Amino acid sequence: MQAGQRAIPSSGRFFLPALMLLLLQARAPSTSLPDSNQTPRWWDVSLSLKTDGDYKLDAGGPAFVGHYSFVIRWTGWLEKDDHDYLLYRLDCRLCDWEAQETSSLTESPGVLTTNDFRERPSFALKYILRDGDDLHLDFIIDRMAVPQADPEDTFPLFLPSSETNGQKESEVDYNACVIKGSNRVEVPESTIYDGPVAKTYTWAWKHQQWLPKERRTVFASQSHKVEVSLSIIPRFSRPKSARP
Repeated sequence: MQAGQRAIPSSGRFFLPALMLLLLQARAPSTSLPDSNQTPRWWDVSLSLKTDGDYKLDAGGPAFVGHYSFVIRWTGWLEKDDHDYLLYRLDCRLCDWEAQETSSLTESPGVLTTNDFRERPSFALKYILRDGDDLHLDFIIDRMAVPQADPEDTFPLFLPSSETNGQKESEVDYNACVIKGSNRVEVPESTIYDGPVAKTYTWAWKHQQWLPKERRTVFASQSHKVEVSLSIIPRFSRPKSARP
């Protein structure tokens, strides 16, 4: 060392590199989990239900045969409410409704088409219920009276409902008549927090019975196939005009 020069402590040689390392760490993106403010409390919900069905009434001679198909689309929102969820409806509409009924009555054989039917399918998504680790959809399509051309010999035409609903107030156990697939429409609760959920459910249903009428007994049969497509998409802001 020459005269007049100051010695730099050895620890000072690492000051600048250490400072640069701290700056780089400060600029690095955080890998921590999202805080509670980033957890969704709202979800966009859409449901599409497609049905194709038939019915027949055999009165020991004259017979009525019917066929129908329709699509129902429901849209709305789901809101987290403590340990449960609130459901809000945005829109529900009947799409692609087609129906036909033919009769073999000798005195007045004929065909009824869609516009001749006095009733149309009416859909209600009542709840999305939390049961254990799953969310169950409770929905029903109201029954209709058929055949449309013979008001004296009508019987209830059963239309799709979820297992949670099951049309429990009816004289027919809808769930017990599912012959293929399952009408249990559910999703694991945890999946709606992970990202968009898209699921499809299918089932086939059939019921037959003898119906006592005045001075005679008639045989009624009916069946339908169902496809339900469900979409649940998380969102991080309250939808506008959300109403239960």
